Amino acid sequence: MNRRIRAIFLKEVRSEMRTKSGLTTTVLFSLFTVVTISLATFDLQISPQLGAGLLCVALLFAAIVALPRTLIIEEEQGTGDLLRLVAKSEDVFWGKVLYNLVLMLITGLVLSLLFLGFTHIGVAHLWLYLVCLFGSCCSFSGAVTLCGALVAQASNRSALVGVLSVPLLLPLTFLAVSGLRVAFDTKFGFNQMNGFIAGGGLVCYGIASLAGGQYLFAAVWKR
Repeated sequence: MNRRIRAIFLKEVRSEMRTKSGLTTTVLFSLFTVVTISLATFDLQISPQLGAGLLCVALLFAAIVALPRTLIIEEEQGTGDLLRLVAKSEDVFWGKVLYNLVLMLITGLVLSLLFLGFTHIGVAHLWLYLVCLFGSCCSFSGAVTLCGALVAQASNRSALVGVLSVPLLLPLTFLAVSGLRVAFDTKFGFNQMNGFIAGGGLVCYGIASLAGGQYLFAAVWKR
């Protein structure tokens, strides 16, 4: 790993360990989301389609709440210009996106365990479930980090990031729901091949968003 990328990543980790605001907010948001879902579906048998949609909604909102702040906070604290002087744009992107990826993987793991525990949905295909979860976390990290960079210097940045994320996250949400509903289907009612195609699409989407994101990030970060 590049020395500057590692330094930016460690800066984010130390800042999070000092304040714990991002992780605490994400975990609490995930907990309240799952508890609300479990209360709303109490005494109901949740279908694989509904379970996949509810889990994707919870992951989506957790990502939009937590991930953009890594870049937005640089502008709020006035450290964005200093970061532009001491590090290349690709180093900033990879340092931020790696931290967001770790945060999203932790969030996804905690959220999925809480979701499965509270809703009692069975996982029929564990490997497909893990592939979809990992691909979703990678895609969320790349897409939302890029959206955070686009709105970092705007006055109403917190509201804009959700709006800008919609066109990037809609295809991802479609793939995630398609894959997860097959992973949850204990009766094998859905086409398993479609589930694995969706899981592969999620992984490819994540790789593409991370690989191409650094070039789009460079175009907006230096301005």
